[in-house]
Amino acid sequence: VCCVCEVLQLTQMPSREEIAELLRSIERYNPNNIDLFIQYVKETVERGSYDIEAYLAVLKLFQFNPTKFDLETTKTILLKSLTALPNNDFTLCLYLLTAQQHADEQIACLIYMSQLLETCMFQKFWAYLEENPAIVSDCKVRRETGKDGQTEHVPVKITGFTESIRDFVAHVVSITYQTVDKKLLVSMLGGLDGDELKVFVERQSWRFVSDDRIFVTNQEDHVKSKNIVENIQLKSLTRLMAASYAK
Repeated sequence: VCCVCEVLQLTQMPSREEIAELLRSIERYNPNNIDLFIQYVKETVERGSYDIEAYLAVLKLFQFNPTKFDLETTKTILLKSLTALPNNDFTLCLYLLTAQQHADEQIACLIYMSQLLETCMFQKFWAYLEENPAIVSDCKVRRETGKDGQTEHVPVKITGFTESIRDFVAHVVSITYQTVDKKLLVSMLGGLDGDELKVFVERQSWRFVSDDRIFVTNQEDHVKSKNIVENIQLKSLTRLMAASYAK
């Protein structure tokens, strides 16, 4: 066991730097580190930080060690990876799961949520989440109890989940709209309205141009012209002309 592992086993409080050092070494694939990595995943989830390499490492260890697979921890990681949209982290995590695991009800519902977000069906996403609040509110990760390898599940709160999804919605709105109707924006943001909406609009550097209309950006400012230069050699034209004469 490397010196970093020894320190972590004693303190049980892995720092981001210590975990990063482990992930750069062969210890990334040591099944004895699964619980350690899961502890770190729990910290990032609760503190609102993010570390895709740690999430992938846990899922890869589950893949290499099927008997250690934990559905609850996997669900939490997948939900956390959704907060990274528009990055494709959720898809990267899914690649490490089997088709049978994809079909599990707890995973299938997350895939559905991802599809709603990626196809910009935001109103349906929020409606589905409202109908199934436990998907996000009832998250858990596995923890070893230290008693003959026994484990238990502890609750974990995904800090900033709703805010991260709204930031993704804002990203889509920013590259799509020049001005947007207030009611439409409220529905896309899951009912965010009143003073909270005003704060959100200011944070995005948007502005109200009327009571029911919001200026997002001038899309013409984002259009960039591109010169296309074709390099056609005379030798190529000669062969083409010869072929046309032959016909």
